[in-house]
Amino acid sequence: MSPLVHEKEAPNGPGVTTQLCDWIYRLKLEDVPVHVQTRAKYLVLDGLACALAGARVPWSVDAAKAVLEFEEPGKHVVIGYKEKLGPLSAALLNSAFIQACELDDFHSVAPLHSASIILPTLLAATECEASRLGSTRTVDGASFLLAYLVGLEVGPRAGMALNGGEVLALGWHCGPIFGHPAASAAASKLFCLDSSTTEDAIGMACTQSCGLMAAQYEGMVKRMQHGFAARNGLFSALLARSGYKGIKKIFERPYGGYLSMFTMGSDQKPRYQEAEVVKDLGSYWHTNVYRTKLYACVGGVHGSIEAIANLQAKHPKRMSDLSALARVTIRLSKPVFAHCGWPATERPMTATGSQMNCAYIAAVQLVERQVLLAQFATRALDSSDIWRLVPLISCEHDPSFDTPKRGCGAHVRIQFADGEVVEEVVDQPRGFDPPLTNEAIKEKWRELTDGILDTKRRDEIEKAVLTLEGLGDLGGLIKLLAGEVGNPLA
Repeated sequence: MSPLVHEKEAPNGPGVTTQLCDWIYRLKLEDVPVHVQTRAKYLVLDGLACALAGARVPWSVDAAKAVLEFEEPGKHVVIGYKEKLGPLSAALLNSAFIQACELDDFHSVAPLHSASIILPTLLAATECEASRLGSTRTVDGASFLLAYLVGLEVGPRAGMALNGGEVLALGWHCGPIFGHPAASAAASKLFCLDSSTTEDAIGMACTQSCGLMAAQYEGMVKRMQHGFAARNGLFSALLARSGYKGIKKIFERPYGGYLSMFTMGSDQKPRYQEAEVVKDLGSYWHTNVYRTKLYACVGGVHGSIEAIANLQAKHPKRMSDLSALARVTIRLSKPVFAHCGWPATERPMTATGSQMNCAYIAAVQLVERQVLLAQFATRALDSSDIWRLVPLISCEHDPSFDTPKRGCGAHVRIQFADGEVVEEVVDQPRGFDPPLTNEAIKEKWRELTDGILDTKRRDEIEKAVLTLEGLGDLGGLIKLLAGEVGNPLA
């Protein structure tokens, strides 16, 4: 056996962690192009739409009930509830609500759902500032927006350094993994921490990074795992703010570092790309390439849905006779196949599992011709029409989709009992390139909140978010998020 030899240690000079933290500390809102600021505000609106819509679905109610049973009342808003909690539990639940319906934003190359990480972190951090002993600071909308932008930019860069979807293919829930540095960076910016203290916060967040993708099968906890990043990132920034020291050079360390450990077992060469942590900071804005979902399911399968929808439009008569289907084959990228291509054998599936499984989602599109939240209500999960088709659908890995721009695409091949075959390839689904427009996001916001809160409250939230940089005090917006909302599945 060869003796253990340490790789070359992290450099003594300013490595990528220090460079990133210097950028975070020095960034001003005027450094960010106006159109990027505007896009960030619409992403906030999309995240709040998902939170309000998700707050009262059954699995969110179960999460809130569990936490409220053991946590003492606090001062921090829980979206859609009259009860308040401490900052960490409020961040956790608010994140779980944003993730609850699988309708929240995502970055398709470095997969994470940033709204469910950054929004809960910053809402709780804002209230931490307001209640801090001896503090007279009021968090304004411009400071909130700037901190949100920091989180939007840091998360994908951490993910790209880990080779993006490769982490998902290894079985990690990559969003929470990438989300810990994003949440701590955003909170550090809101707290006005200097570069060194921000590095402490990010180091402490990265050592708490977690999330196993086995959460997608039968449990409810998949909804909460991005919340681990929100909670732990906030916790780390609070510790750092008070002088508690964290891990330095967390992205460079070859032994026990963030990049080196989360790529163990990867066959990618190189296993990780340290330079991606700071690549094009201030010139390339990941904020512009986040995707906002049109379907209530895992983003990687949206290409499959649209391929089937295209076939339904092209062959209306043939595709209306589902009894004639003999076999459906769906070809996917490596990360999406690993994440969503598993055989659906348990009937009925949980809501979580059904929203993650490509075969089940494809059957839903074939039968229902839409994949929205109503298709995953408890009463819909044991449909005989859908389950008759599920065994006919299989998934395969297709290396041609293993590129950044095709990663969520699909090749669907449908064979009928008489031997006829129809096929459709979707390289990337709608809302990818270009992403959905700001107006489309606003329309989605209004659709998701329709019927679950009154129009006056909805309009006040919308106005506050879209004029965020002009708000003198964020307290009014946060107050609007408190109070009960309806259940969209009722």
